Amino acid sequence: MKKLNLPLILGTIILILILLVMSFPDMFTNNSPYTIQLMRFIHEDGKLSAERAPFPPGEDYLLGSDDLGRDIFSYIIYGTRLTISLGILIAIGQFIIAIPLALLGGFGNRLAKSVIRQSNIIFSAIPALLISIILLKLRFIANLDRQNSIVAFVLIITAVSWPKLGSLISERVEGILQQPFIRGEVAIGKRKLRIALENVLPHLAPELVILFFMEIARNLSMIMQLGIFSIFVGNLGIINDTTSGALINTDISFEPEWASMLSTSRTLVSSAPWAVIFPALAFFISVLGFNLFGEGLRNIIQRKDSRMSLVFRKLISFDLKYVWNMVDRRRKIKFAAAAIIVIGSFAALSLANKGDYSINVESDPGGYPQEVIIGSQGVEQVVESITERMIKLGIAPLREDYVMSYDIGPSFMIEDQRLVIETGDETLQLIPNSDFTFTTSGNNEDQGFVYDATRVDLFNIEDFSSFADKFILMDKAFYNERSIEHFIWEITEKVDIKGILLVAERDERMDSFITDDSDELSVILVSRDVAGILKPNPDSRISIYSSVKPLEPKGRNVVGILMGEDKNIGDEAIVVGLNYNYTKDNGSSLLQFNLELMERLCEQRGNKRSIIFMFLDGTVDEKRHGINYMVKDFPYSPNKVEVYLDLTGLVKEEFDSACFSSAQAPVTRQLAWSLGHHLQKELESKGLDLTQLQTRSVDNEYYFTGSQADNAMFWERGIPTIHVLTGETGEKTRNVEEVGSILLEVINRNNY
Repeated sequence: MKKLNLPLILGTIILILILLVMSFPDMFTNNSPYTIQLMRFIHEDGKLSAERAPFPPGEDYLLGSDDLGRDIFSYIIYGTRLTISLGILIAIGQFIIAIPLALLGGFGNRLAKSVIRQSNIIFSAIPALLISIILLKLRFIANLDRQNSIVAFVLIITAVSWPKLGSLISERVEGILQQPFIRGEVAIGKRKLRIALENVLPHLAPELVILFFMEIARNLSMIMQLGIFSIFVGNLGIINDTTSGALINTDISFEPEWASMLSTSRTLVSSAPWAVIFPALAFFISVLGFNLFGEGLRNIIQRKDSRMSLVFRKLISFDLKYVWNMVDRRRKIKFAAAAIIVIGSFAALSLANKGDYSINVESDPGGYPQEVIIGSQGVEQVVESITERMIKLGIAPLREDYVMSYDIGPSFMIEDQRLVIETGDETLQLIPNSDFTFTTSGNNEDQGFVYDATRVDLFNIEDFSSFADKFILMDKAFYNERSIEHFIWEITEKVDIKGILLVAERDERMDSFITDDSDELSVILVSRDVAGILKPNPDSRISIYSSVKPLEPKGRNVVGILMGEDKNIGDEAIVVGLNYNYTKDNGSSLLQFNLELMERLCEQRGNKRSIIFMFLDGTVDEKRHGINYMVKDFPYSPNKVEVYLDLTGLVKEEFDSACFSSAQAPVTRQLAWSLGHHLQKELESKGLDLTQLQTRSVDNEYYFTGSQADNAMFWERGIPTIHVLTGETGEKTRNVEEVGSILLEVINRNNY
């Protein structure tokens, strides 16, 4: 009776399981490894009690949680891919260095022999683990992001661990070169390179295959040991306490990885042993699996009747026909059947786990007004359509009604606006909503000279006579909004002026269609390029013209919530801000896109957190933007909002680049940071040209200079915010549907 190769069988089972977990983590757990729950409330016998993480194994947490309330089982499942991949990448690096040097050394190259020998001496005197700790603890390396941190880990651990492998392979090469058949090959005139490829490597290959799996196991052991010393991929090193005058760090990785679990939970051995035992067990099973598989291969390859050396020799020479013919028919059938089963299973699982994230928008949906502007006649129809769609999708109102109205005061839509500059040498006809835009005006027509007040300290001015009958040029970069309002009031109280020219901040949007009613004064926002023309020409003369029509003084936001299904974090919310205003140029397809995105998000199964959809009115105008009124009376607890995803800037159907920023989604707000991190990564991986929104730092927080509305949720309500906007239009190589598919996938993977 043929003896079973138990190490190979057990090792194969473990490795197949690891491969399945790496490929299809969603198949093994429905929980997200990114979910943090520091507290949970338990209703028992009519009493309410609170419990702080770590939570013990139970119905909610199969293997318990860590001290941040993250599910250990899902963390292990999702961490398999990164941890095992590290072990494999390091092993590949070791072999890339060790094999060429060992071959050169075996054939008598003194430099190669010396490198292997001296490296072994160094790493025998100073343990590789100690050198790895010293290098990987360097501030520069410890602060690297996930991708660069992986590269640093692979390079450093490879550099300190290859000499032992190189020495082992070198000894084996020297042993093969002493064989009689090698002397025969030399005698017939074969070159060393040909002998190495055709004779040495085929005899060495079976052992290299065994060593490869053994090295992966050894690398995983090294990664586990480094984790105990708080060294792992993507270590954030968040400052936890500074009260004593010293910085006390908390080593945290938001990326699922086993070594980080050992690091963050090693202090919980006595209070929450499960937080240490299960990650250590994951390492143990993986190391055991690779070792068993390698040992099983050794049992097959080193049998007396083994023809593996001949097989490898034929494979290296690409004589596949010979290899196929030397296998009997029964084994061919078994191999083919096994290959079909494995490939078919993985293909089926891949299709089952591959979500459909496509978003398709009708080119001409019809049924919508040609133009929808806040206060215009088309708003009522669109609001009704959005409300009906929410009801159909099971989205509930946050209050009694889906529609949240707000007063915008007397407002007028600009029908026509013109600005002409005469510098003496030439006359320039400026482009509306690019070079300039009226922010306050009525039906006005006027002309006059420009007074450059950008060089004047407006806080301390006493004589306003030089301002009389002039257009006053002021720079917004020097003053905040309230100061500018005060200056305008003070100037108009003292003297009669023609109007105000405000120099826009860098990258500030100038696409306003709406103004306040003011027949007495026109306030015009001009670009910095226009200001560059006016400043060197003090005798510049300008002519202005504007015509407006009245709007209804009311805005309407449409807000609804899709409730989360997770009993622990179902009340946590992701807020998605969408616009429904559009002009004749953009068309109603953008509204159709936003409705389709909402519907696709509702179709996804197993949503853990709630999603709040906000269709905001007034997005075509900075002052009347619906978000400004939402933050004043936000209908949901801001403490339960994890992130605000602002998509109101997606205003072009086709474009060349996209604007993106997660600057207001700090790493301390984990879900927001994770979503922003993944979103940027996916946008870049799909080839989108991304530009970052301009910011400036205020009290160590980021403030967007282009639009006050972009800052509303973060600065007024403290809600972390991510912005996605369409950028340059140019040749229009990309479309909004591509961005929508990426958004759908990223939100799905972070919330479902």
